[in-house]
Amino acid sequence: MSIMSTAIFGQPTTIYEFSASTGSSAEKTQATDHAGSFKDALTESVVDKYKRRHPDHAAHVDKQVRAGKSVKERNGVSDLSTENMTMAEYQAYFYALLDTIPYDSTRINDTSVISISDKGWEQMRKDPEYEAWILGYFVEDRAVRNPFFGWGNDAGSMITEHFGASIEEHHGVGISKAALKGNFDKDDDDDEEDWWIKRHKRMKKLMKEQVERNMKKDAAVKAAVKEEYARQQFLSRQRQHSFLTTGSTNMSDGNAMPNPEGLAASMAAAAYVNTLDLFGSGVIGDVH
Repeated sequence: MSIMSTAIFGQPTTIYEFSASTGSSAEKTQATDHAGSFKDALTESVVDKYKRRHPDHAAHVDKQVRAGKSVKERNGVSDLSTENMTMAEYQAYFYALLDTIPYDSTRINDTSVISISDKGWEQMRKDPEYEAWILGYFVEDRAVRNPFFGWGNDAGSMITEHFGASIEEHHGVGISKAALKGNFDKDDDDDEEDWWIKRHKRMKKLMKEQVERNMKKDAAVKAAVKEEYARQQFLSRQRQHSFLTTGSTNMSDGNAMPNPEGLAASMAAAAYVNTLDLFGSGVIGDVH
């Protein structure tokens, strides 16, 4: 299988895969020997078969076929017969038509890989409706806007399209190039990392810091309360001892008098808590 890439400055990249049997001498002979029975070999278009099996999609398929025929009309090949073309000539002809279908301007960073099976090529060459459907599919697909274009970190998408000998065999996959890059680069500090991922990680970090501050705050309050309780217990025992020995709760060293140390300890704990709140408040609101 040979590959041809079309990369025009300011346009998305499209990679075309050609059949491995393209251009063989046997194929050229077959193209001339069976020219007379070329159209007779087609009993029913695969497009009609698909619409019969999927009537709910018939209107959409007809719209795509009309769009594909319009491409041929614009290029002046509506009545061009492909029966005398070799497969190499037909593939070059078809891909030339495909190149005339423009992409939306927001798809400039996209890369598309298009592959068609050997049976698919043969079906397209003898089935104009199927050929028109594939062209119409790309008219529709390339007109879709990229909603993330212009965000600054949009690298476009990697798209693969495969076609067989029927509409049912078509399958396409598109994935963000940024997501592909992320699979190979797990560096948290990567400048190209998605903005939402960075924001999410920053939020988790700030929430963790907030929990740690709350834990320190609770520990400081508990320590201050425990210290004050121990001091009050000590003073209570001192007063009890003084009463039992002297008959008075007044202690000569003055410890029986109201002491502001408990109040000071409480005030210190409160000041520490307020300091934590001062530097911790509003942090969550600063997430960018």
